[in-house]
Amino acid sequence: MRITDNVLNNTFLRNLSRNLRQMQKYHNQLTTGKEVTRPSDNPLLVAKIMDMDNNIMQNEQYNSNISDTLGWVQTQDSALGDATKTLQRIKDLMIYASNGSQSETDRLAIKDEVKMQIEHLGDILNTNFDGRYIFAGQETTTRPFEIDNNVIKYNEKPGAKENITREIATGVTIEIITDGSKITTTENPKVETQDLGELLGKIVEAIERGEDGDIEKLSNEYLADIEAHTDNVVRVRTQIGAINNRLEAAEERNKSENLNLKKVLSEKEDIDVAEKYMEFVVMSTVYQASLSVGAKILQPSILDYLR
Repeated sequence: MRITDNVLNNTFLRNLSRNLRQMQKYHNQLTTGKEVTRPSDNPLLVAKIMDMDNNIMQNEQYNSNISDTLGWVQTQDSALGDATKTLQRIKDLMIYASNGSQSETDRLAIKDEVKMQIEHLGDILNTNFDGRYIFAGQETTTRPFEIDNNVIKYNEKPGAKENITREIATGVTIEIITDGSKITTTENPKVETQDLGELLGKIVEAIERGEDGDIEKLSNEYLADIEAHTDNVVRVRTQIGAINNRLEAAEERNKSENLNLKKVLSEKEDIDVAEKYMEFVVMSTVYQASLSVGAKILQPSILDYLR
């Protein structure tokens, strides 16, 4: 094959252009810190990076769901703790009121405090988290409990007796106890008055009348019922505590998984700066050598042309 000046020129320019593109590639990698900046650099690698980016974004959304749900559940736990203390105080007042030596003035003072405790209990059960009622079922924007003549009544909307579910991982959901009727209603067959709100209304009436039959109910039937309802609140709180533990474990797994995903993504996406800088220096030297050699090869032809 005859090597002409034109062949030399074309070969030189082609090689020079390839070296320049390679040097530009290393320059872009050094300035961005990324192995690839566009799909054409490495389509397969870019596809993997995009897939991992999506997984990380999805994981972060799950983490947000878990964090929000943890705040919700912890608010519920705190509220039920206060509710338990309030019911315990009402129980203590019932014991005082059932003492036959109490004067009418003392009994009415006890009644007034019981009424205040009932209102306080209503406020506790109407606790909201981030603008949403935590014991309103799926009707989170509707106030779930109202007090009517010392009787706490729960919202009767259909969604109020449905718990909320949250997705905390791919294909994994968790049910939060938001049905407030589970707190104020017990299924214990030994309880005479299974609705807490109704029971509290009866207690106030019994204390106010102060008759022998009412005192008897306070110290027996109503006292046993209030203890059963207190146990029911504690039981619901225990269930919420178990949900809290599961959420904390899920949060820990989510953070660990996200950390691993970001580590793998970094290994695929980020450059080794020292290694890439050495490659850039080598390619820069190659490019400069190409220019030097090319000038020497092309020089005779150019001089001949000028002559």
